Amino acid sequence: MAAADLRQRLDAALARRAALLADPQTTVARLVHGAADGLPGLVLERFGPVLIAQLHPGRDALPEPAARELCLAAAQQTGATSVYRKVFPADRTRLPVELEAAHRAAAPWWGVPAPPEYQVREAGLTYLVRPYDGLATGLFLDHRANRARVRALAADRRVLNAFAYTGAHTVCAAAGGARAVYTLDISRKALARAQANLAANALPPVEHHFVCEDVLTFCRRAARRGQRFDLVILDPPTFARTRRPTRVFQIERDLPQLVAAALPLVAPDGHLLLSINHRATPARRLADVVRDAARQLGRPARLEPVPLPEDFAGDADYAKTVCAEVT
Repeated sequence: MAAADLRQRLDAALARRAALLADPQTTVARLVHGAADGLPGLVLERFGPVLIAQLHPGRDALPEPAARELCLAAAQQTGATSVYRKVFPADRTRLPVELEAAHRAAAPWWGVPAPPEYQVREAGLTYLVRPYDGLATGLFLDHRANRARVRALAADRRVLNAFAYTGAHTVCAAAGGARAVYTLDISRKALARAQANLAANALPPVEHHFVCEDVLTFCRRAARRGQRFDLVILDPPTFARTRRPTRVFQIERDLPQLVAAALPLVAPDGHLLLSINHRATPARRLADVVRDAARQLGRPARLEPVPLPEDFAGDADYAKTVCAEVT
């Protein structure tokens, strides 16, 4: 494809996101979403003054030099000061040593080096991101609509944020006026980052509990204790291997078990927000799994899909979320 055609596609992608880019309360956005924007193999995200380029190798992927030229053009149009390059191979469970080292290098693909950690904003809330701390930055942009839903549902609620990672949903629950928030993750480092994200925001006092534990173990123990939450957030990984307890989690196999363990913790007329990022799992399976678990408990559930944000349009299989109100 000619360079002029590629540039036109980039300009069209940025134009579709013009309102988001002009929002003074939000400094993050997905600028290019691969084939959905006619630029296969290239994902480009804005985190304040830094752009993160994700290169996804494949038969139809743009050549790297062409992708780099588009990233530099996007940087000029958005006023970015640096671009970082991250290569996403099909199998990311074990990255080659040299690739892992490249993802942790402070030197950018273009521009001036960014700080190892700095603040960005979304819907007026502050989050800390790390542009060269591996593949992830600390904030998943496809959850923007989910975070807005959490904020809208949280008022005076008891919230469980499971698989919390860096606690973005916890920040939104606190901002929405939650009465108590349990932030649950098996990684102590992730919980420390969640606490730092909370500290970065001037939020009303909330009863916070940070729990370092396996989610299934916590759910079973909480059920025995009779703990209930008005909002339970589940954002499980596609694949994970834990040491304590020794367990391999696979989303296709283990999603029903996870939902069946979490649903009893939902208080009457409470909500379960379930998200996955696994292309091979259709949205209807999420709904079926929740309905089946609710039926086993004898509790009707009213389900509503939560659409992806506008900068992910054209790729409905990318990630899926269902919000269930459980009576």
